[in-house]
Amino acid sequence: MKFLTTTADPAKVPLLLLPGTACDERLFSPLLERLGFDGPVLFGAMRHARAMPEMAETLLADAPERFVLLGFSLGGIAALEIAAQAPERLAGLILIDTTPRPDPEANAAPRRAALAKARDEGMAGYIDDAWPRLVATENVANEDLHALIVDMAVASGAVVLDDQTELAINRADSRPRLKHIACPVLVLAGAEEQVCPIEAHREIAAGIAGAEFHPIDGAGHFSPLEKPDAVAFHIRQWLASGSASASQSGRSRQGADMSENDVKSTKPAPLKTREPVEQVLQVERRDYVELAPVDRPRGQAMEGFDEIYTDIVDYIVRCTHRIWDERDIGLIYSHYTHNCVLYGTLGTIYNREDVVRDTIQRLVSLPERRGMATQVLWRGNDQEGFYTSHLVTGSGRHTQYGHFGQPTGRTFVSRTIADCMIHRNKIYREWVVADTMAIIKQLGLDPNAFAERFAKAAFDKGLLSLDIGENRRLLGQYPPEAVADTSIAHNELEAETLQWLHEVFNQRMFGKIKDVYAPNCQYHGPLMKELYGVAAVTHQHLGLIGSIPDAAYMPQHICSTPCEEGGVKVAVRWLMEGHHLGYGILQELGDPTGARLQVMGMTHYHYKDGKIVDEWNVYDELSLLTQVKLARLAAEAQNPV
Repeated sequence: MKFLTTTADPAKVPLLLLPGTACDERLFSPLLERLGFDGPVLFGAMRHARAMPEMAETLLADAPERFVLLGFSLGGIAALEIAAQAPERLAGLILIDTTPRPDPEANAAPRRAALAKARDEGMAGYIDDAWPRLVATENVANEDLHALIVDMAVASGAVVLDDQTELAINRADSRPRLKHIACPVLVLAGAEEQVCPIEAHREIAAGIAGAEFHPIDGAGHFSPLEKPDAVAFHIRQWLASGSASASQSGRSRQGADMSENDVKSTKPAPLKTREPVEQVLQVERRDYVELAPVDRPRGQAMEGFDEIYTDIVDYIVRCTHRIWDERDIGLIYSHYTHNCVLYGTLGTIYNREDVVRDTIQRLVSLPERRGMATQVLWRGNDQEGFYTSHLVTGSGRHTQYGHFGQPTGRTFVSRTIADCMIHRNKIYREWVVADTMAIIKQLGLDPNAFAERFAKAAFDKGLLSLDIGENRRLLGQYPPEAVADTSIAHNELEAETLQWLHEVFNQRMFGKIKDVYAPNCQYHGPLMKELYGVAAVTHQHLGLIGSIPDAAYMPQHICSTPCEEGGVKVAVRWLMEGHHLGYGILQELGDPTGARLQVMGMTHYHYKDGKIVDEWNVYDELSLLTQVKLARLAAEAQNPV
């Protein structure tokens, strides 16, 4: 056991660090620099044992009587074994980029082959062979990070790797033991983890009462080195909340039932565990009262946010409901910045007061409208800011005069996706794609009349949408680029999504759809279309391009969230620019006019078992019809009869 601190408060419970395969104490240096932990810090080497029970016994023999245990990767597996052997000695448990699962039998041969290669060719090659799987996409080219991890592996050597290989192969299945862990537990994992599946971390959090789990954006397997600021932030929050003991004293969960002799005992008793802390909620399976509870503890750090909000999904669902359904429109003043920008399909709003005014007008026209959260995809944190993509299914009845004209008494259902950038309780940028055409058609109104009105209003303001030439999908006579720009992706699935979208929409390889969609997929499209199967999806996307055959598809943002229903959901905000040169599914546009068109759309995809099973696609055909009519007004002004 090696001390990593020379000065520390001896009254504090020590922090014991266990590294992963082929790692040394340098793994934790950036984390410790940021953590500010003032108690003793110790490092336990993962060597001189080939079975996990033996490894745990060796570590316990040298460990303090009571300690907070932090295990990374293989060290996390050892930490779970320690929790099984000596639960009374743990004041808290931190598990980072690890797994409770046993090693599949099929892994033994490749593990031993990699060990043999490391003996023959060196440890640097051992890291190089696995490098793309060890870190997040954005860190693959980080030479300093690569050099550090290689140096740790070289310093560890093949002899230590031999022991650690057998430890990994012969580990136990810790999942049945999770329910017996009584100390406070924090689970962290890189959001792009490829070595220890993110689902395994969720299993740990679900299996231990009160465990907290936080994915680390922009990190893969080596999150303590890739994102030490974020890892340290969550550990500090966890420690500050009282999750782990701050001193050598403590009371067991029996509390007042302890005898006087027990209280006076010199052997520290286990800490009282906290009540279970829920994680960030998901919308799909929950009623509104569960999404906006009155007594739920915070499941996510929300510094700077109103106390009522427990996580980012709660924030976006609850504040939307409060403003639109409870009619507390004045909350916009505390939930939007004064200079917020709201980008819509029929215009842009540049300040908070106009957002207030626009909200009032929409509620005047449709006073019975209700907006139901369908799903929220998000990324970020309270320090750097959040990005949310909120799919809402709205319904209501047209009962009052407003911008839709005389009330028809008809009902409607439509979809809207709103993407928001949020920092410290305030939305400062928002993109809203509402399917206005769906509402107009269900109310029995004339889309052409509305488009004429919107186009005339824009034209009178001097807003002309004229032909600006090529949209740069093609450079001269070259074909479209073969490889998509995936620089906005945060993980492998997002990068793969951007690649196939590029192939379909820019390269026009619509046959790719059958490769990425499940045969029984469902398409939830504009005008409240509900279609099924690959052929339907292909027809819808081909039909959109048909109306704008020179269109360039440009993704603007992408984020993804693991789904409680299984799989992962991915949100993409995109633009398409081109000219009205053909016929497609946008029948209201009529014969090709040559007008320049821009489509702002948002799409949510649900991946299961590597295939898309659901797509929610929202763009507004009324916006396109308005652009066609605006182009006609501009042409008439240039060439008066």
